[in-house]
Amino acid sequence: MRRNVILATGLALGLVGCSNFRDLFSAHADLAAEAGGQQLSSQRLAQIMGGPKGARISREAADFFANVWVDYSLLGQAVAEGKLPLDSASVAEAVWPELTELKGSHWHDTLMARRSAVTDASIDSLYQSPDVRLLQHILFSARTATDTAQKAEAKQKAEAALAQIRKGADFGKLALTLSQDPGSKADSGYLPPSPRGRFVPAFDSAGWTLAPGQVSGLVETPFGYHIIKRPALEAGRGRLADYLKERAGIRLDSLYMDSIATASKMEVVSGAPATMRSAAASPDQFRTSDKALVKYNGGALTVKDYLRWVRALPAQYTSQLQQAPDSMLERFARILTQNVLLLQEADVNKISITPTEWASLKQRYDSELDTLRMEMGLQGGDLTDSSIATRDREKVAGLKVETYLDKLVQGKGRLRPLPAALATLLRERFPYRIHDAGLNRAVEIATEAKAKADSASPKGAMQQAPGGPPVPGLQPRVVPGAPVGPGAQAPGSRAPGARPPAPQTPAQPKERK
Repeated sequence: MRRNVILATGLALGLVGCSNFRDLFSAHADLAAEAGGQQLSSQRLAQIMGGPKGARISREAADFFANVWVDYSLLGQAVAEGKLPLDSASVAEAVWPELTELKGSHWHDTLMARRSAVTDASIDSLYQSPDVRLLQHILFSARTATDTAQKAEAKQKAEAALAQIRKGADFGKLALTLSQDPGSKADSGYLPPSPRGRFVPAFDSAGWTLAPGQVSGLVETPFGYHIIKRPALEAGRGRLADYLKERAGIRLDSLYMDSIATASKMEVVSGAPATMRSAAASPDQFRTSDKALVKYNGGALTVKDYLRWVRALPAQYTSQLQQAPDSMLERFARILTQNVLLLQEADVNKISITPTEWASLKQRYDSELDTLRMEMGLQGGDLTDSSIATRDREKVAGLKVETYLDKLVQGKGRLRPLPAALATLLRERFPYRIHDAGLNRAVEIATEAKAKADSASPKGAMQQAPGGPPVPGLQPRVVPGAPVGPGAQAPGSRAPGARPPAPQTPAQPKERK
């Protein structure tokens, strides 16, 4: 990160006390971070970075590992001092994203319940509409590239199934046992009610020619052979009702959110996008900032509010926020402000989660925390015995953190990052520091060590490819491909209303001060 601008007078006073100008900028060059009463030296950080095979040595990697070390060290300190966030108020802070989502969902449901219910007449009208169809299908997969013998076998199976249907076999039961479209198979072959043009042309054309209750012949598409049925109105009434409710909910959400923005007179503050980028890049520097990004009647979305919402998002989005254009950031700021106002409305209307939901959230939180403590060895009397001095317990916790990191570097363990909200909570309650100069020095040390190791390798020996996860267990999650079936879309496209996928390259946390 870029350091804060230093006032000229402060710089001048600092230079007077330095015998060497360079010393001012190399302070803490041998110290990468401090937390939990422990210190992370640049040499140790370089060792951690250089441990995993194939790891890329970079400033981003140094920053990532330093922040992981801080999170683990603060967790160890909380255990050693008996200050783990286990009370209800602390748990509520730690699971804030889930609480917020549940409360917003309940308020949405309340708003939906206040509007008129879906009528039988509206369902009938939708069923008869030429614009939307509810269809079932059974797929026998035979991609275009499949060889002739396999394609013939798929067609033969499809013909046999069609013969059973013609004799009165239950279509849904056959779909459950025979269909090779995993997306619809589990639901007796039902596809979501869809507008015309949603499916590939051959499937679309066949589906729109069917009369109520009618079954098609074999329909060949690039996915294979399909048998399509247009279920009778009564069989599909429930699904059509759900479709109408969902569509109404989307319209209601849009109108409601727009009304909130209008009534509150929301206004994005000049310069907000630039501030948002800086805060995303250096969250610790801005985490207490009350600077307004969006103003509205009776309040404002501040930088610290913005960062709280950002922490609730997948980490991959952080890098996007740093690179997004002003227009996108302004829209994002408006959406966050609408969410804040929506939750205020929910509070005014006394919307809350149920005791069962709270118990489930707390149980999951406690379980995650117990798993972390067990895997890191942060359990036992040497950490909880009050007769042992706190400082000694902190030293024990520090040693266990280092032992755990050693196992990760050696590939003998799986990295379990702290939940973002818990990590933030610990950083708000305990002191820590990350030093720019120390991170840079760690990169230098690790780079030099790698160069020596590479030069010592036998010529012609196979080298590890650059890149890869910095620690075993940090591989990016594989996003499943488009579902097999008539509704599958070309790579890079998505169904209307679908949430855009998160980037698949894990984002490293940006520099903390």
